[in-house]
Amino acid sequence: MDAATDCHDADGLFQVARLLLITAPPAWLRLAVNHDAVAREYIPASDLDSLRWLEPNLDRLLIDAYDNLYFSAQTEWQKQIGDAAELFVLAALRYSGLKPAHVARISDVFGYDIEVRDPFVDRIEVKGAGPRTAQAFHLSRNEFEKSQQYGDEWRLLQVVFQSAAFVVEELDQSHVESVYELDSHVLRRMVPADPTGFVWEKSALITPPKELWRRSNLTLDPGFTVSGFGSA
Repeated sequence: MDAATDCHDADGLFQVARLLLITAPPAWLRLAVNHDAVAREYIPASDLDSLRWLEPNLDRLLIDAYDNLYFSAQTEWQKQIGDAAELFVLAALRYSGLKPAHVARISDVFGYDIEVRDPFVDRIEVKGAGPRTAQAFHLSRNEFEKSQQYGDEWRLLQVVFQSAAFVVEELDQSHVESVYELDSHVLRRMVPADPTGFVWEKSALITPPKELWRRSNLTLDPGFTVSGFGSA
């Protein structure tokens, strides 16, 4: 490590380390890194020690390797998490005796994912998250507008998966850390009106303060399972 530190070709060594991370990525890379941050607590201590010689550029190197490996597939990865979250909510609603319709399978135009008509109208937008992305979510313009159109009939549920969920082949209720809920009135408070000359069209990242979230009273189906994120 001292030889590497003293070497005049530091950039060359950096590129070699980058290439090694891309061609033989460690199992923890996808869990510990995203395109703008590194959570070092998810990196094994022995691996972290062996990478110390890359300081102060270690985080930049890991993010760069992550982007090369996974960023192009990030949309599909997020979709997989969102789909699993929807299936958990559907199963929970059926477990409680309701008859939900998975309207997201029909079209995105609804502005929510699940609809229940009896005993009252319930329009549910579902978001999936991991421990690091909990209590934040992307909301499309259409989802926001439908939340305001339907008011008390519309709500958002966020299913937060435990870290272990991202490396197993089958998910069950034990892999769900919690389910949080927001109503349409909270979104109205969070989303500013479009100023003159500006309109957000596709989606926005929304991070409500913790005190605006409430834990959902949804009871998960103890017998429900779905393919895990580690099965791909």
